[in-house]
Amino acid sequence: MNILLSVIIPTYNRARRLPVLIEALLLQTIDHGCSEVILVDDGSSDSTWSVLQSYQQKQKDGWIRILSQSNQGQAVARQYGVREARGQNLLFLDDDMEAAHPGFLQSHLVFHEKSEVPTVALGAILPPRDNPRRPAFEWFYEKSIRTMYENFEMGTVAPAGVHFFSANVSLPKELFLKVGGFNGNFRQAEDRELGLRLQYDGGARFAFVREAAAYHNSPTGRFRSFMNRARLYGHYDLAIALLYPQQPTLHPSQIFQSPSLVKRMLAKLAFRYPFVITPLSWLVLPLAWSLPLRIAVPLCSVLYCLQYVGGYKTSPLRGADPYVKSEAKDHAA
Repeated sequence: MNILLSVIIPTYNRARRLPVLIEALLLQTIDHGCSEVILVDDGSSDSTWSVLQSYQQKQKDGWIRILSQSNQGQAVARQYGVREARGQNLLFLDDDMEAAHPGFLQSHLVFHEKSEVPTVALGAILPPRDNPRRPAFEWFYEKSIRTMYENFEMGTVAPAGVHFFSANVSLPKELFLKVGGFNGNFRQAEDRELGLRLQYDGGARFAFVREAAAYHNSPTGRFRSFMNRARLYGHYDLAIALLYPQQPTLHPSQIFQSPSLVKRMLAKLAFRYPFVITPLSWLVLPLAWSLPLRIAVPLCSVLYCLQYVGGYKTSPLRGADPYVKSEAKDHAA
């Protein structure tokens, strides 16, 4: 039987959480003869490899396949998985996801079997079922995702390459190979960069598939990691904007035109006086950590804004940034 769906999951130091992901996959109703699950250990230093081996040994039909590499990041790990994949369609999952129902994999496969043109299926990313005490920044992310899905379903926003989140997304393998797959030079936003290439170079269409839903059981992280991620996005969003100048709305400078007056003011302050970013962040952080969610979540938006602008401001790519050149002309005038 032909393999119709390859599930590719990069993982790093998630030995304790992997059983949640894998056990949910083992409950899937999809025919193992037409599908496969490939887990790529990205140089973990914990017992991840032992956990993967135990599941591979238990699964006698070879449905679960495991690979390992030195630590090179998720993009490179996914590329490795694709090279080994035999399926006509690829489904990318993060290692902290959990299928929301037994028909999850089948939902992705059925979507592609019914699609008349190459289409990227954006599966739904749901909040965790059993972690109500997660930090405010996780609620901040979830609110952004929920708003995006509401806009999809109301028709006010059309699914596109910028919405390509590799936590739960599938597409024809031929389409993936056509544009060259993930860019290993990106250590953040590598999925968005690929999504835009699929849109502009591959001519792909995008669709939101609500029934292809999975829970995002993100481990309770630290605000320091949250802020570091925001800085990385500030840098890599600029890299993406320079690759796609025909889409000025992708440029990090758009934060200076935010509908939120507070965010606009903070962004401009952080950009002009970057030395205020760290003290302001450490002033806001304890409030975001300790106050009720209705206050803490907006404060997380403030933290993200400050760090994002910091990442953009310090990016080595700003020498080629048209925003910098126009700003210089304004000052000269």
